[in-house]
Amino acid sequence: MIGIIGAMASEVDGLKAIMENKRTETVSSVDFCSGTINGTDVVVAEAGVGKVNAAVTAQTMILRYNTDIVINIGVAGGLDKSLSIGDVVIADRVAEHDMDTTPLGDEPGFITGINRVYMECDPEIMQLLERCTEKIGIHTITGTIVSGDQFICRDDQREKLTGIFNAAAAEMEGASIGHVCTMNNVRFGVLRAISDGANSDSEMDFPTFCQMAADNSIEIIKLLLKEM
Repeated sequence: MIGIIGAMASEVDGLKAIMENKRTETVSSVDFCSGTINGTDVVVAEAGVGKVNAAVTAQTMILRYNTDIVINIGVAGGLDKSLSIGDVVIADRVAEHDMDTTPLGDEPGFITGINRVYMECDPEIMQLLERCTEKIGIHTITGTIVSGDQFICRDDQREKLTGIFNAAAAEMEGASIGHVCTMNNVRFGVLRAISDGANSDSEMDFPTFCQMAADNSIEIIKLLLKEM
């Protein structure tokens, strides 16, 4: 079973629309829609925005649906200078940029318990996502995606995330999903389409281009499920 998590309806409704043998149940206020897409067993959920919502959704998905792969999709703010709106970032690793116990001597982003800053995405999933985006013809880079409970829209925020984490994109859920998957020894991947530049224009760009960017990530996942 493959689990797919997005934060907003725009990020997952396109997948729910093509799902066959659909069944929906609500757990912890989250609707989980299970069925098949292109012959592959999937469960799709709209988690809500933020790390806690994403973590609750991922943990429920793993325990209730026995998912062996979880993929987080949606939109993000672009940090790498080569990225334009609609482009795609595929994570090779994720980190929680707002996790900060540096006064205790830890590195920025260090997570006590799993004792690391970066959580590595599954290489096979990452390569499949790369091949699918190449076939569709969307400009794509692979790199670090960082997550935090902040909407990134200032230069000082951008400089922190690129300087400390060498991040290619910033969003609010992927690393918490990676955190849960790491704790449960479940393979995961993170795919994000760029909706804004994580800068002073983001407040206007995000609502304008969010749906277009989300549609790009959905098309990639459709092809991924077909190839799997």
